[in-house]
Amino acid sequence: MKVQTKKLTTAAVCTALAVIMCAATAYLPLSFMPLYLAAFCIFLACKRGSIVYGLLCAAASIGLMFLMSGLSVKWLMFVLIFAPYGVLTVALDKLSYFKWKTALIRAAIAIVFFNLTVGVVYLIVTNVLTVGLDIDVNVWVSKVGGYAVLAVIATVVLVSLDFMFCALSVTVLKKIPANTTKAELIKQKKQAEQKPNDEKNQPEYDIFGYEINHDDSDKGDK
Repeated sequence: MKVQTKKLTTAAVCTALAVIMCAATAYLPLSFMPLYLAAFCIFLACKRGSIVYGLLCAAASIGLMFLMSGLSVKWLMFVLIFAPYGVLTVALDKLSYFKWKTALIRAAIAIVFFNLTVGVVYLIVTNVLTVGLDIDVNVWVSKVGGYAVLAVIATVVLVSLDFMFCALSVTVLKKIPANTTKAELIKQKKQAEQKPNDEKNQPEYDIFGYEINHDDSDKGDK
């Protein structure tokens, strides 16, 4: 029961922080950076709580931000890009940018995800919600050189932020230990005890690549 309480408390703190980030975006003349931090809070709620708590964190943040900002481009960006991104990164957590193979896979997934979601936001605000938004997206996009240029800029910026997200998650998760049950702790202890024995059972090789047979060497000495 204590573990569930800790998970719920962690998720509640993450939700409160995510709402604060959403409020900063809604009331202050800031860009989407607070939404990026809100996505990180959703990620932490998933990792140190559970996926269910993470989804509840995302839902609460989305609902409260709508009450604060109404139907706005920033709210749509949070709903369609950053909130799903916070959940997606849970699945991408093992794909680190610090190993080139996993870095290529994660970068490819991030590029596809961000291009799809940015494209969906652009289509909605230019074809469906043509009135009532806080920003005239068509005029704004024409200033930067059209949607193609906007997509390239967004991809470079967001993939760079994904790299920062990966590095930040490694640091923060080390500072916040996982809430594990007694059964999980016993399992981890058994695995830790078994690992040295497994390492001892690994074969040894000489400088020519041949396996060293300790039994034969003992017989020779005798």
